[in-house]
Amino acid sequence: MLVMGKLVHHYKLLPWTCAVIVYANPDSRAFVEFDGCRFKHMFVAFSASLNGFIFKCNKMLFVDGTHLSGPYEETMLGTVALDADNHMFDVEYAVVGRETNDNWLWFLTMLHDCLGGLTPIIISDRNKGLLTVMPLVFRKENHSYCVRHLIENLIGKASKLGIRRNASKELVWDMLNQIAYTMNVAKYESTMAKLRMYKRELAV
Repeated sequence: MLVMGKLVHHYKLLPWTCAVIVYANPDSRAFVEFDGCRFKHMFVAFSASLNGFIFKCNKMLFVDGTHLSGPYEETMLGTVALDADNHMFDVEYAVVGRETNDNWLWFLTMLHDCLGGLTPIIISDRNKGLLTVMPLVFRKENHSYCVRHLIENLIGKASKLGIRRNASKELVWDMLNQIAYTMNVAKYESTMAKLRMYKRELAV
């Protein structure tokens, strides 16, 4: 027994919580849905967050999911943006049962509806579910990938190719970082050539 009661009883308060959010923050989106007596998903987007993104933030959204601790093992899906000072700015979030294609499709559809036709660049970690459903909601060309996740995946591939020393991994990381952020063709080609000379399989 927790100080605030059993966790299962808190689910009964979710409809009331969503109603209070909308009442206290006009034009916000907040609702919870159940499948019979079982929790299905919950969505929250405060009007201040939506307006802050639409009118004041760079038109890029970073989308990701994370597993929640506790006995019910739900997943939180969320989007953040960067404000004018390059600080993270929360836009919306949802709680779902699992990170499935259907849940990603539902979440992205809600995001699209909240933005009123705005089509920002969506940046993700190349989650398989997102790769599948993103073109169904936003244009495929609006989907970009997080450089950090791409480089980490390639570093993992480098380990399988025998590059295991930290100094060697740092060298590969530096080359991949230069390739990702270079702004001219000549620098890109020269760094790719260095990577091919170091480990051709990484430059395929």
